Amino acid sequence: MFGLGKSVTLALVGWLWADILLGLFVIFLAAASPPVPAVAKSGPSIEPQPLELRIEVDGSRLLSGDDAQVKTEQSRFASAIARQLAAKSETRPIAIVFAYGSHEDPVLGQKIARLATDALALGGTQAQFSRAVLKALHDIVPGDQGTAVALEIYVYR
Repeated sequence: MFGLGKSVTLALVGWLWADILLGLFVIFLAAASPPVPAVAKSGPSIEPQPLELRIEVDGSRLLSGDDAQVKTEQSRFASAIARQLAAKSETRPIAIVFAYGSHEDPVLGQKIARLATDALALGGTQAQFSRAVLKALHDIVPGDQGTAVALEIYVYR
């Protein structure tokens, strides 16, 4: 019919048979492998829903380079966070903090977030943040010169 002889058809049948056997062999190997044991969790887990806070800052003071002004603004920032966490009755230790500094320039926005959260990394009055991982990021807001830092705070369960 297609100009193929009996020998070509038998050769194709042989290859098809070999492919089917190879496929079944792989399936049987996968089915015969031992199950993977479940790994027991160790340590505390993290709450999947973050606490979201927005703290007003004076970006010009944080970026000024004057240590006294920077320390004053960092202290005010840390106090505002403590007040907002207390208002939410949140006393659990903090695991992860994503800080988004708002500014029209992404580099300066990230710098504002880093400078503002540097006071939290010290532990001091903010014992909740002593084990926290802090990540400074930027929030690009056209025309903004550094007026706020938005926080996503993940706490331990």
